[in-house]
Amino acid sequence: MKTEVLFIHPPITFKKMSPGFDNIPPLGILYLAATLEKAGIGVKVIDDVDSSVSIEAILKTIKEEQPKVVGISSTTCQIKASVELATEIRKAFNEDVKICIGGCHVSADSDLIKRYPVFDIAVIGEGEKTFTALVQKILAGQDIKGVFMGEPVEDLDSIPFPAYHLVDMERLKKRGMDSYPIMGTRGCQFKCTFCSRPGLSGYGRNVRSRSAKNILDEMEPVIKEYNGNFGFQDDSFTANREAVIEFCEAVIRRGLKIRWGAGGVRIDKIDDELIQYMTKAGCNGFCFGIESGNDRVRNRIVRKGLRSDKILKALEICNKYPLDIQLSFIVGFPTETKEEMLETAMFARGLIDKGIRCIEYAAIRPAVPLPGAPLFDRAIKEQKIPSNLVDQFIQGKLGDEFRDNWPVYVPDGISKEEMLAIRKKGYQAFYFTPYYIKRRVIKDITSWKRLKKDVAEAISILTAGRSKGSFS
Repeated sequence: MKTEVLFIHPPITFKKMSPGFDNIPPLGILYLAATLEKAGIGVKVIDDVDSSVSIEAILKTIKEEQPKVVGISSTTCQIKASVELATEIRKAFNEDVKICIGGCHVSADSDLIKRYPVFDIAVIGEGEKTFTALVQKILAGQDIKGVFMGEPVEDLDSIPFPAYHLVDMERLKKRGMDSYPIMGTRGCQFKCTFCSRPGLSGYGRNVRSRSAKNILDEMEPVIKEYNGNFGFQDDSFTANREAVIEFCEAVIRRGLKIRWGAGGVRIDKIDDELIQYMTKAGCNGFCFGIESGNDRVRNRIVRKGLRSDKILKALEICNKYPLDIQLSFIVGFPTETKEEMLETAMFARGLIDKGIRCIEYAAIRPAVPLPGAPLFDRAIKEQKIPSNLVDQFIQGKLGDEFRDNWPVYVPDGISKEEMLAIRKKGYQAFYFTPYYIKRRVIKDITSWKRLKKDVAEAISILTAGRSKGSFS
């Protein structure tokens, strides 16, 4: 089939050929691609994990394939490379191809295409319905330009499974992808102040869930290929308790031998009965976003709505089951004091002292103001970041890489160096306890690859005061 739409998942920077998200396929693009294919539209995908991805290689592909539409999906991390790429496409092909941008960044910064008119179209939020309709109009000869609000898909079962055949999954496996990425829900009804997700359509309201049958119909054919390992990429996996139980019961009923983890799990949305269901159905771990170790910061500033006693109670439940739990913390929220930051940094160590033995990792990150998040607007209002920060980044005034160049929020009364020193203290207090070292040695003894990774992590924590796997 002739390529009519070319999707591009760009790297963070073209200069160092560094991929954006290492070993995770671009699920948003692949859902769109599958929807277009279902509509009879030819699609090709260029993913950032391909070492041949360069602007020159992309221009060559466009010349060979002659698509009518080029779709670029971009987070804020990738927006500099995305604008750079779109500029070169426009120079090379003038108006012969429509350039569309979607993804997290433009969903929070819809004025982007006014400031950078190399883009013809921006789709805000979910694109399955809206982008497909736009492509059909373009292919019919209509001249389409502007910003279009994506229409959230209410019936997630109606969306075809991601078009994984369009990316090199074997290459992703070699880069460390050890489970099949899957989504069971969309949306998040919470509005944490550091999160840019509320800018996406479908967020800030009820979570939509796929049926258990639909999820398992996607999982079953690839169980053998992925050794029964699956990773849910949901923002709020346990928001719909009934849907989780329905899924677990279906796994048990079908007798599937699978192992799976979930990325986004609200700690106040679990209970003993639910964890029993999940572990019996193969769940082996998930991530809790605790954010702050201090109740005032977590609830009045972050608006998490989660008390410390509830956190401990939930982890005591998890402690009874064979689960590996990851905890996520953030330091540097507005009005946060040094003492409150230290509470956060030492929170995971305190859990070990209270007998919690299910914690696999604890990540401590600085608060990063991202477009779409209330924290971003507040940082601008307080003049901690310039109002044109995004444009400064795109124009290369902050450097090529997002990491280490994009500013973090530093509250009054403390320096960035002091804040990072507190994080280092927290990391060392948690990762270098006798309990945790023993836990890692037991796991690493069967895997030379994992041992090398953990040694690198330990060196990074000791020297730089941060985990290599954390954004900081």
